[in-house]
Amino acid sequence: MKVELDLDRLDDMLDIWRKSVDLQVPMMDDFKIRMMQNRRQILENLVQTATGWNLMLNCMHAPDDTALLREMKSKVSSFVKWAASEIDALDAIG
Repeated sequence: MKVELDLDRLDDMLDIWRKSVDLQVPMMDDFKIRMMQNRRQILENLVQTATGWNLMLNCMHAPDDTALLREMKSKVSSFVKWAASEIDALDAIG
């Protein structure tokens, strides 16, 4: 079975997820408050989702562009580490 993965779209998702959690995208004040109140749960969900992406990407191979796939694997791994470190930061402040 052959599957095409839109790596640009995946990269865009990682970017918007991170920016939204960090409140770097325009949103209504009420939504910002909800994002702050639910930061831990949002981050935990993102860790779980990105870990799933990591598992899927590690099952793939790209015969024509291994560097591009390797770069995306690295970006997803970095995202998981970032989200996990944000959870650790929440733990540190109590």
